[in-house]
Amino acid sequence: MNSFLSSLYFRISLVFLLALLLITGIYMNLSIVSAQKYYDEVNQKLNFSMASHTVKEISPFLNDSINEEAIQHIMHSMMVINPAVEVYLLDTLGKILTYVAPYKEVQLEEITLAPVREFIADSNYQHTILGDDPRNPGEQKVFSAAAVKENGHLKGYIYIILASQEYVSAATTVMGSYILKLGVRSMLIILIATALIGLLSLYLITRKLRIITDGVRRFREGDFKSRIKIKSTGELCTLTTAFNEMAGTIQSNIEEIKGVEKLRRELIANISHDLRTPISSIHGYAETLMLKKDQLQQSDAEKYVQIIINNSSHLKKLVDDLFELSKMEANERKPKPEALSIGELVQDVVSQYRLIAQQKGVSINTVLSKDQPLVYADIALIDRALQNIIDNAVKFCSAGDLITVEVNQLQHAVEVNITDTGAGIAEEDLPHIFDRFYYKTNPGQKEKSSGLGLAIVKKIIDLHETTISVHSKPDKGTTFSFQLPVYKIQ
Repeated sequence: MNSFLSSLYFRISLVFLLALLLITGIYMNLSIVSAQKYYDEVNQKLNFSMASHTVKEISPFLNDSINEEAIQHIMHSMMVINPAVEVYLLDTLGKILTYVAPYKEVQLEEITLAPVREFIADSNYQHTILGDDPRNPGEQKVFSAAAVKENGHLKGYIYIILASQEYVSAATTVMGSYILKLGVRSMLIILIATALIGLLSLYLITRKLRIITDGVRRFREGDFKSRIKIKSTGELCTLTTAFNEMAGTIQSNIEEIKGVEKLRRELIANISHDLRTPISSIHGYAETLMLKKDQLQQSDAEKYVQIIINNSSHLKKLVDDLFELSKMEANERKPKPEALSIGELVQDVVSQYRLIAQQKGVSINTVLSKDQPLVYADIALIDRALQNIIDNAVKFCSAGDLITVEVNQLQHAVEVNITDTGAGIAEEDLPHIFDRFYYKTNPGQKEKSSGLGLAIVKKIIDLHETTISVHSKPDKGTTFSFQLPVYKIQ
């Protein structure tokens, strides 16, 4: 019950019903006022000539005196025929000289003549004119009036109130009762019909709001797949669409956060493992040198020192790669593109690895087209990407294998292909080779990998808003390909 009383439907319905009652009351009041004005207009129009006919029937003044007998006779006759009227004889200044009115309750000695003159001048009855009511100071009523003249001279006025106080009281009572009954019936009919239509409309509108509220509540309680399904138009449709889009964005963000959290845990586990191995090796051999420094032969001691140096180098490279990848993923390392000769850069990188490759019996060749255009790229980042790919190729190649770096000119870009004839990559591993700490060790491979080299390459290529692809077959070799945009002279 409390939930219903606090619901939007109940509050809107209550305001609607109160507004309906107020409008009905205003309507009834306007109906009564309009009915009264209608009655006054009809009454004055029907009795417009009553005063002028009265003047024709009698001579109110006789030798500069009031003809009381004639006046009383005609006035009483009029009131017998129409008891609603009150008859007054006025002088030229509006002073009441004599009258015939029920119970002799006249309270004014004179009345304002402006409405009387206006009435007499309005021979065609253009609108309702109200005059003073002698029996009720401050009130005005409809009347009929005519000028009384003798030998062409104005002697006074006949002033007839067309609805006496007693008639008004009776009429008001009857009219009030009639209009009250009519108004109550009309009000009940209007209230019932309008209330049913209004409440039904409000129910249909708030039903959709309840569906929206229920969807929002389910989403708040953790049902992130909750969506609002309403076939509607207008503001509710806009609200529903906005919520569903917001819910989809939030769900996507939550899933992304969960994925990032999973990757973070995996990264920490991988880092812990990859750091533990060289650190343990360094610690073990250093401890051996300290404990057995007098027992070890010179060759063994040098061997242990070399192992320590190799592991510390591997550890340094791992830390450097982690630091570099972290900066790029945090958008702290922004590319600074410039005009770059990719052929010259390839030659420089290949020359750095040619001696290392020869020591393993691996050959490195370059295939460069003539008149290559400049590319628009960050020279330091592309240098790092080439080094990581070629270094990875050398590690997975054996004696007799060949590494080829080829640069081809396309229509709007330059394509770089790095192909080796080494061990290749298994098909199930291809989708993961750019993941952090995902690497496969070649049985003949002696060098250790940080597992971050290709992840850094992927990030560098992404920063240049292009893509890198890889094609490989086990025991037949691997090809890495990426493109760089051609530099456009401004």
